[in-house]
Amino acid sequence: TYSLSYALPLDKFPLTDWLTANAKYSGTYNWQRAPLGQTSFGNTIQNNRSINMTSQANFVTLYNKIPYFKRVLSDGRNSRGAINPKDANGSGNVKPGDAKVKDEEELKPPKPLEEMTKKERRKFERLKRQFERKKRKKQREKEKVNPVGGFFARLAMTVRNISGTYTINDGTMLPGINQESRVLGMNSSNTQLAGFAFGRQGYNVWGNTNGYNVATQATANNWLVQNEDLNKQFTTTHATTFNVRATLEPFKDFNVELKMNRNYGRNTGEFYRWNTQSAAFEGQSRFETATLTYSTVTIGTAFASFDSDYSSQVFQNLLANRQTVSQVIGADNPNSNILPSGFYSGYSGSQQEVVLGAFLTAYSNTGVNSKSINPIKNTPLPNWSITYNGLSKFPFAKDFIKSFVLRHAYNSTVTMSGMQSNLSATFDNNGNANALDINNNIISGLQVQNVTISEQFSPLIGFDATWIVFGQSLTTKFEYKKDRQSTLSLNNNQVTEVLSEEIVVGLQSKITKVKLLKKVPASDMNAGINFSFRDNLTVIRKVVENTNQPTAGQKMIAFKFNLDYNLSQNLTVTLFYDQNLNTPKVATSYPTGNINTGIKVRFNLAGVQ
Repeated sequence: TYSLSYALPLDKFPLTDWLTANAKYSGTYNWQRAPLGQTSFGNTIQNNRSINMTSQANFVTLYNKIPYFKRVLSDGRNSRGAINPKDANGSGNVKPGDAKVKDEEELKPPKPLEEMTKKERRKFERLKRQFERKKRKKQREKEKVNPVGGFFARLAMTVRNISGTYTINDGTMLPGINQESRVLGMNSSNTQLAGFAFGRQGYNVWGNTNGYNVATQATANNWLVQNEDLNKQFTTTHATTFNVRATLEPFKDFNVELKMNRNYGRNTGEFYRWNTQSAAFEGQSRFETATLTYSTVTIGTAFASFDSDYSSQVFQNLLANRQTVSQVIGADNPNSNILPSGFYSGYSGSQQEVVLGAFLTAYSNTGVNSKSINPIKNTPLPNWSITYNGLSKFPFAKDFIKSFVLRHAYNSTVTMSGMQSNLSATFDNNGNANALDINNNIISGLQVQNVTISEQFSPLIGFDATWIVFGQSLTTKFEYKKDRQSTLSLNNNQVTEVLSEEIVVGLQSKITKVKLLKKVPASDMNAGINFSFRDNLTVIRKVVENTNQPTAGQKMIAFKFNLDYNLSQNLTVTLFYDQNLNTPKVATSYPTGNINTGIKVRFNLAGVQ
């Protein structure tokens, strides 16, 4: 087991002390001998490697190096404290016999100028010039920043912080090794295995294949047992994680946070063993699985409307994009040729890669090209959240607004699940697929079960505000949320869309010193009202049949009211009313509604003696 870490010494230099960067390399190597009674199956070697790189750029520290930007960030306040005059040597202390500073506005000589020598006078003039420069600098720092200049300065300082993390994890296990262990799982005959012992993999630092294969290396060096009954798989694992976060503030109290991520994992397994017929080692029954998730932006189709028959223009774009996707994919495969229909042979409108590419480009509203139709090559895009809390700081709002926060957030991700090897796929010598299924479609080497685009506006627009009404506080909340989940099933070539919209309104008020009963002392009363409206719809769209069918959906209305009053320190009475109404959108369900209302009395025994 080993671990190495290194932090770049960026903080040691004034020009780069606003940057940080760290790297860590760690891993393990394991040599396991064969069972004592089954030495013919060989030993097993296994390694794991993890590389983690993090970096951060704190732009606020950089901006503070510029005096004017520093004043803008501090709203003109001087954060450096009083200015102390320095002597000619810059020590910061005035030596005996030098000029004394009676106050910050005056610098007096230690004796009359006419009694000074030329050397003493030059020294005093030099000290006086230093003092005057610092005095003028302090006055500038006290001056209020011009609003126009401050506005443009904040725009120039929009980016406040950027941080990123990149992690790659790899592992390899190879059974059937005929070599014994002497030092670190090696001996004098296989010292070339040192790279593998310290984490060498078939992927480089950036996740790209580099051509290295420990099984091929072991074969070339005669390190493997020639046993055709070896039943332990040669496996590799590979996973990369990429995260970036940025904080922006284009103007005061307006904050934007950007997030971008990508997670990709790939595992392979095969029996790498001796074949007596060909008298050579070969990989058998290779099987691969993979997962992929990345952030994206699909806002271009988020507000698309439906027709009366639930048809969607986005889905029609999917159907139309299939021909273009077929042409892009088919042109790269010499085993396919253009047909009079505009499609390439083997890449019809129902072929997996064609439907997948058409789905991604249609629902993200992007053009068709070799990258946009391949999710593994797709570039992640940032999601965002926005908050603004400066309204209550304006003079006109201070009398009736105690706090006001405006919010907006957007998230969209693409998730691919069920990716695994298709054992029916075959390839020519150049790696081009050439096997056809019963529909005369080329069989993809990697079979995909489902692809899901999940999009949320949480909220699209919302605010939390506390108002001052007749000397009392009134807290209000409003949110309009919208989300969509579109899932493409490649088993039956259909898209399932689940769409939802929700409006939430809430009021909460605390009225102090309310007296309801003569014999009961005045107490605080809390009143709350909450209303929500949610509209759900599920539509199944079939690619081959070109049909749109709603299968589920309902409109839900919820209303809640509560009134709390403390009759004493331990006794609380609550009046409540809850009502829910559900109206389905399909004929197989029926409307429902329920009401729950009453009075609750709560007696708190805590503190009772």
